[in-house]
Amino acid sequence: MQDKQSLFSEFKPATYEEWYAAAEKLLKGAPFDKKMNTKTPEGIVLKPIYNRSDVDFEPTPPGFGDFVRGVKPDGNKTKPWLISQELSAATPEEFNAKILDALNKGQTSIEIVLDKPSANGIDADKSKEGDVGACGLSISTAEDFKKALKGVALECVDVNISTQSSAAPVFAAFLAASVGKKISGGIRFDPLGTLASGGSLPRSMDCALNEMHMIASYCAKNAKQFGAIGVDTMPYSSAGASVVEELACAMATASYYIRAMLERGMEIDDVAALVRFRFALGSNFFMEIAKFRAARVLWANMVKAFGGTGDSLKIKVNARTAFFNKTKFDPYVNMLRTATEAFSGVIGGTDSMTVGAFDEIIRKPDEFSERIARNQQVILQEECGLSDVADPAGGSYYVETLTRAVAQRAWDMFVEIEKLGGMLEALKSGFVQDKIAAVSALRRKGYDSRRSSVVGTNNYANMTEKPLPANCDDLAKVFKDRSAAVSAARKEVEIGKLCPKCGMEKLAEAAEKGASIGEMRQAVCKCNASESVKPLDIHRAVEHFEKLRVASADYKAKNGSAPKIFLATMGPLVQHKIRADFIRGFFEVGGFDVVYPNGFADADAAAKAFADSGCKYAVICSTDATYPELVPAVSKAIKALKPESVVYMAGAAPEELEPVYRGAGCDGFINIKSNNYEVLKSVLSDLGVL
Repeated sequence: MQDKQSLFSEFKPATYEEWYAAAEKLLKGAPFDKKMNTKTPEGIVLKPIYNRSDVDFEPTPPGFGDFVRGVKPDGNKTKPWLISQELSAATPEEFNAKILDALNKGQTSIEIVLDKPSANGIDADKSKEGDVGACGLSISTAEDFKKALKGVALECVDVNISTQSSAAPVFAAFLAASVGKKISGGIRFDPLGTLASGGSLPRSMDCALNEMHMIASYCAKNAKQFGAIGVDTMPYSSAGASVVEELACAMATASYYIRAMLERGMEIDDVAALVRFRFALGSNFFMEIAKFRAARVLWANMVKAFGGTGDSLKIKVNARTAFFNKTKFDPYVNMLRTATEAFSGVIGGTDSMTVGAFDEIIRKPDEFSERIARNQQVILQEECGLSDVADPAGGSYYVETLTRAVAQRAWDMFVEIEKLGGMLEALKSGFVQDKIAAVSALRRKGYDSRRSSVVGTNNYANMTEKPLPANCDDLAKVFKDRSAAVSAARKEVEIGKLCPKCGMEKLAEAAEKGASIGEMRQAVCKCNASESVKPLDIHRAVEHFEKLRVASADYKAKNGSAPKIFLATMGPLVQHKIRADFIRGFFEVGGFDVVYPNGFADADAAAKAFADSGCKYAVICSTDATYPELVPAVSKAIKALKPESVVYMAGAAPEELEPVYRGAGCDGFINIKSNNYEVLKSVLSDLGVL
């Protein structure tokens, strides 16, 4: 049997120079850098191939150095990442039934997303109908937590609680419900993120930081495994930020909180150990891997600058599949998106992961969608063998180079924010919002021209799909039931003796006696001030395309037919198919009914079919070689039968022929450089759809 060395000895290894020469030959004189290199929204230029010369550094092993390759030497081998999930439950009883089932089916970490009143320290019976139980769990007392977590062995699982402008009262209620038990996980209290997301914070930032200090100082002494400081980048991701802005905002937010805690008397190693990051997981597979690897480097460098040592240099991260790239149309594609996102999160080295249900932006997720989301992680962990290798991407010339580039650009923006006075001042000045808006606008250009595809929405529309059936809570009933329950459970507690400096122990004692989170919030926060900034423009990448589809569907329901476009397909199939298919896809994403004939032998036949179709718009589809003869003839024939019609040509007209085509009645040209969204919007407006 031949040995491995001699097996391929007859094949000469190809050098980079040989590959480059072969590539240049294929380009036939086109500039190599323009055709082969790609510039990302992060401003990073990607090369088509990487080799050893691109990596002029030696990455440290997993668990050492700057932790670029992970904070644990064995990666996920001994202790895999935690499988978390946001369960759609409005009441404690519903949450309890769901979490017990989920824990028996593979979930290993508990995720509690509070509804808006609870997240802001407002009791259910002091809130309003429509808010209680909407998009989260309603919690008003320690008894609510006991009901929600009944039968759960808290010593064995992490519990992560997401709040908004208030956290200490919620944490107090949780502590009261878990007396005598060792807790781990964290409370995601990120007032800067709340401020950036909605543009306002119903208290002063100083007041919020005092509350953060209450939690952090308690956890540093009594619950070291429970995070007290949250840094959530979901708002920035949901506004269209690239990984650079996301990382920079994360580090600037963490830096702001660290300084605030140090000023209040805490030590850096204690504070750093209590910070919990949540990063979004987007669709750009390798960029997301680089983001998580870069985050470890940035965090270690920043904490070192504060004087931190040891384990405090190791970042703690939850990954959450993004909202930005999810779609309401062709929603099952969201499963494929979350699958690749989860894969990149594992390869990137997250500590825990939350995969969103495919229908979460459309309706309340059902049992099927939650099960699929959970099982995506279970499959990655149990079937794919991803836990067997520490940092699978390590050593890849491309990934290592990309990680360095992402880290450097994110650090540069972080430094800019620090020079402005920190994250709060950067938000007040609009610096962060403007940076993200500029990147988002650049990304939108890609979506609008379909150079960036979001399958099923701005490309490859499924015209036969039916909307998912509604699935939502009766929020009027939830409000009525929760208000009654909280009012009945309300007890007389000497809440007035509490104060902003009373400490978590006193707050937890009050919660044990029956104090509600609303009562505790009023005791903890005495300020009447508030903070306001320009809010982030939170949106989904192609929701503007979705609005066009909805408008077309409404038009069809009202008029009996969708807006139509006629394809003047000239000649045999081989002649018109490529451009006709392009135009069909171009208009279907706007909800058009595309009239696609077999092909016409002459201009008169095409014009007659167009007149019979009832369409106002026609697109001539053929080849560049036939257009000089066909475009003038077809345009004139169509305009002769229907003078009010609008005629486009599929493709780009040569500069010398455009006046000829327009003179014959051609109104415009549609090609790969056209702004798909603007064309659709213009046509739909003209047809009275918008």
